[in-house]
Amino acid sequence: MLANILSALAIGIIISIMAAVKSPRLKAFIYSLPIPITIALFATGGHVNTTHIVGLVMVTGFLWLVYGLTRRGVNVYAADVVAAGLYVAAGLFTTKMASIPFIIAASAFAAFWLLFVIIYRTPRTHDPVNTSKIKPIVKLPVVSAFAYVLLSLKSFLSAGVIVTFPFSGVFAVIESRHTLRTLAATFTHNSIAILVFFIVIHSMDSSHIVLKIIVGWAVYL
Repeated sequence: MLANILSALAIGIIISIMAAVKSPRLKAFIYSLPIPITIALFATGGHVNTTHIVGLVMVTGFLWLVYGLTRRGVNVYAADVVAAGLYVAAGLFTTKMASIPFIIAASAFAAFWLLFVIIYRTPRTHDPVNTSKIKPIVKLPVVSAFAYVLLSLKSFLSAGVIVTFPFSGVFAVIESRHTLRTLAATFTHNSIAILVFFIVIHSMDSSHIVLKIIVGWAVYL
């Protein structure tokens, strides 16, 4: 319960800070910080396996799917629900992928990331910035309350999927609904740091969880 409360507050703070800044890239960077992931790791024992890599793939796909759906005229709230639902559906099958060696999963993700960096080109035109009229301080308790309800429904997901589930993402796509392309692209670029974060923690599996998290964050930053 404490982990849910801390995670909900962290998500509320993240979304409030995103609402307070105007730069789309800065919003995306703030979202990319693995703060909810860190809290979830503490709650699940601090062990990292292949399902965490699969979850990182799925959370990246979540952002691009929301962007793709909205580009085709789908309401951002509907796109958010559909993408989150597909994440959960896919997450139910991730336990079957746990047998894949961690190093292979991590290497595959790194290869796809490198391919993305080589192929993706930032568009010449920028996303329009349309800030919300709701003050960031008001969003903090509202988002935290909704996040807590969402976090309370996570018991049927595997540990790796819980850690990477877009608990903050379902709110971030709403906050960044006018700059979804930037959010998805920036997170994808920064995802290599989260991958290394996972690799460090996985390689230090026998160490104390606090030490693993500290070293993981140092390498991530």
